[in-house]
Order: sequence, then structure tokens, then C-alpha cells
Amino acid sequence: MATFRLRNKAKEWFKKLSLSKSPDFDAYYFCLMAGLTAGTTDPNVSTSTTSELVDYFPDRYGKDRELIIAYFLSRELRKLRVDLSEREALNRTVSSLVDPQSNSRLSEAGVKRMNEYAAGGYDVLLQHFDSPPQHLETFLIQFITTLRALDLEA
Repeated sequence: MATFRLRNKAKEWFKKLSLSKSPDFDAYYFCLMAGLTAGTTDPNVSTSTTSELVDYFPDRYGKDRELIIAYFLSRELRKLRVDLSEREALNRTVSSLVDPQSNSRLSEAGVKRMNEYAAGGYDVLLQHFDSPPQHLETFLIQFITTLRALDLEA
């Protein structure tokens, strides 16, 4: 069973924010969005430097699970330079990342790859923030501004 994993340093970095009932997954989501938007991964995700979260998208993310997965697949297909008109390559790649029977709807390889984007996203956030966030409101403003800038660069 593959689980979402958050870097321990990211967990510490986000600790002052008043997040939801799933603060660690909120931090994971912010890191994931930064990693996906920048197209940045860290393939060195290990159990010694990360904390295990869950093997599913928690309640507030469950309704948007397909959207999050679609964004992940879009970024991964672009990164792998899969031609969308090449149905066989497209099917092979998507099939390797998705598992409709799993709790997350991702294969073990898909969860591992998503964790790599989240780990890379933490590095991206460190580059764009002078210090760990102290207040959710100011963090969100800078976070959205950062994602917009990253999206323009991508």
C-alpha cells in the first residue's frame, strides 16, 4: 500500500499555520501544487526524511481527487514528452500511474511520483519564501502569486 509522504522539514516549516483537521495533508497539498506547477521533483524521497500520511485523499480533497490527479497526469505526460495522439504510449503511461482500485486511485508508482513532486515543491517554496509562513492569510496571497509566476515560466 503506497501512502502520501510529507518531508519532515516541510511539516516543521508549515507548523505555525492554522490549517484544517488534516494539517499535514494541507502542507502536502501546498508542496504538491508548487511542485506540479514548477514541474519540479525530488526523486530522493525516503522514509527516513518523510512522514507517512494517508493512502487516500482526505475529506476536503476527496471531492477534487480527480482534478488533482488530472493535473498530476498532465504534468507528468508533459514531462515525459508523451505525444497525446500516440494512444498506446498515452495508455501505457497513464496505466502505470493510475489504479482505479486503490484508495487514492493512483498506483504505487503514481503515489511515489506524486510524492516526488511534493518534495520538489517544498524546495520551490523555500526558494520563493524568505521564511516559514506565520499566518495563513498572508501565506495564501504569496502562494498564489508564486504559482502564477511559476505557471508563466513553465
